[in-house]
Amino acid sequence: MASYLDLQTRIAGDLTRDDLGSQIKDAIGDAIKNYESDRFYFNVTRSLTFPTVIGQVAYTGSDLAQIPNIIRIDHLFLRDTVSTFDLERLEPDEFEWLQGNNTGPGKPNVFTYIDGQIMLWPIPIAVYTIRPHMHYSLATLSADTDSNAWTNDAEQLIRAHAKLLLYTNVIEDTDGMQRMQLQIPAYKGKLDYETSARTVTGKIQGTDF
Repeated sequence: MASYLDLQTRIAGDLTRDDLGSQIKDAIGDAIKNYESDRFYFNVTRSLTFPTVIGQVAYTGSDLAQIPNIIRIDHLFLRDTVSTFDLERLEPDEFEWLQGNNTGPGKPNVFTYIDGQIMLWPIPIAVYTIRPHMHYSLATLSADTDSNAWTNDAEQLIRAHAKLLLYTNVIEDTDGMQRMQLQIPAYKGKLDYETSARTVTGKIQGTDF
């Protein structure tokens, strides 16, 4: 798998510049931020779970590493020994009111997400399995040996967008900037197509507004 360093090296090679180390890292980070709010097949999941803890309301990165990086929870399912339940989502102010007026433990049936935490109500009275269907930010690239979908599946898109930023803000090369502007839609479209192909159900679904 390609690493963070591999991505930096390719960008430096494309630019034929070996003096932009920190600027290349910044451009990669900014390019990722630009696209992490888009839903791709690699930043949505239903495959991760975490257990509740008796008497614990809030669940953080210590319970599941991705929780602080959630962009949107589509569904939050609770599994007991018999059945699976789709928990109702409340806005934080609604959850605060409910929690403040009903403090007894039980099987959670509602949740909210705030401050990088999933909060459950009622307070779990037993250990249940929680499965979020969620869109989340991948872990930030830091060490040169780090790798994730941004350095592999989306490498062309991130490399092109990082170069766009460098041509625009650092090198000030209008021709290079325009070349990247022409390339980026194709790379983005390729990822969008693959995401659609992997997730299509054949059913018409409503959208959130």
